[in-house]
Amino acid sequence: MQRGDFTKIVLEHQGRIRTFIRMLGAAPDAVDDLAQDAFVIAYERLEMLEDIDQAGPWLRSIARNLVRNEARKSTRRRRVVNTSLTDVMLGLADEPDSDAWTEEWFAALKVCLEKLPQHGRALVDGRYQQGQNASQLADQTDMTPAAVRQALSRFRGLLRQCVETRFQQAGG
Repeated sequence: MQRGDFTKIVLEHQGRIRTFIRMLGAAPDAVDDLAQDAFVIAYERLEMLEDIDQAGPWLRSIARNLVRNEARKSTRRRRVVNTSLTDVMLGLADEPDSDAWTEEWFAALKVCLEKLPQHGRALVDGRYQQGQNASQLADQTDMTPAAVRQALSRFRGLLRQCVETRFQQAGG
């Protein structure tokens, strides 16, 4: 792999890596730092990448390890929003060559998000895009923090089921 190819890799994958890191549960203000760290590591190890077409999975692997390290350190400082969600998402991300984390997966997730009721989209957005906790979301709604957590759990399940259904329909 040529060093000159690295610019192409960064331009092609920087948005997806940021989204991937955020989806793993990194705090919004830590996403850029973690993405930058992933690209620095990738640059230092560029000779390990044999096929530029495999740059996406390789970068996600680096980013996944960075987020996993952050989750381990989360008791000392908070760059991961929800460690339990991050554990689940890291488990999904460990599945080799699965359909998760492809552009099609993100497109399916976007379509499925649009299918949620408006209050569900607002809760998911508040939690995973804005990094608000259950108490903050409860203050903005007529819900208790426990009800917010329960609703978010239900909406995550609906999103996962929707994405899986879309992939099953597309594949078969």
